[in-house]
Amino acid sequence: MKANTRRGNRLVFDAVAGSYDQARPEIPAGLVADIVGFTSLAPGEKVLDIGAGTGQLTLPLGKAGLDVTALEPGEKLRELLEKKTAADDRVHVTGGFFEDYDGAEDGSFAAVFSANAFHWIDPAVSYDKAAGLLRPGGYLVLLWNVPTVEDGALRVALNERAFADHPDFVRDAHPRVEVLAAEGSEEMAASGRYETPRVELCSQPLVFTPDDYVTLLISYANAAVLTSEARRDLEDGVRRVLADHDVESIRVVNSVYAVIGCRAEQ
Repeated sequence: MKANTRRGNRLVFDAVAGSYDQARPEIPAGLVADIVGFTSLAPGEKVLDIGAGTGQLTLPLGKAGLDVTALEPGEKLRELLEKKTAADDRVHVTGGFFEDYDGAEDGSFAAVFSANAFHWIDPAVSYDKAAGLLRPGGYLVLLWNVPTVEDGALRVALNERAFADHPDFVRDAHPRVEVLAAEGSEEMAASGRYETPRVELCSQPLVFTPDDYVTLLISYANAAVLTSEARRDLEDGVRRVLADHDVESIRVVNSVYAVIGCRAEQ
């Protein structure tokens, strides 16, 4: 995933924090376990989760036994994450942008993680700063997910009707996760701070009610930035398509990819 040039929108998720918390899926525990195994992370080791949201990656990392510093700049998102992890002494929630983060000494983390957030960081800062926070042999692990409606007729109807004015929501039958992963791998390698990155892919079946599917859409930046009227129009358009197809549940394939790079020794 290339760096996002619209970084002024990086706090927009705070306006839809409830929707974000309700509908965004956790990163699959099996993928997290595979990454922990590949990177040889041991229980209790310190890791950083950048742009933690309401814990979609933070919680699986904590369940894996890691000591997680969860960095989340959005106040409402952070409050929800703090409530979820209040009784978990393995998770430490803090605020602020990664560009300004100074809560750790250089080389203090065994791994730096980020799920669906690293592209919001200034690329002039992102890879270098992450490398500086890693101990020798530490890993940068970047993850993204792409949810796609499984039913072909329903997906086409949503694309052509509900998303006609919202092309960022349009999904093909086979999302471009391999292409996106390759682009992310190339970008990480081009920074010169990491050894040849490894890519991991997985898919996760999800089932949403119509209400929860609409909530999922509203949790994304391209919906959160809309005016209230435009957002209602999007919601209404989606609901009309679902009603026309007599949909009671929506099966979604959540394609997840991870780009994993070991800090290169300079």
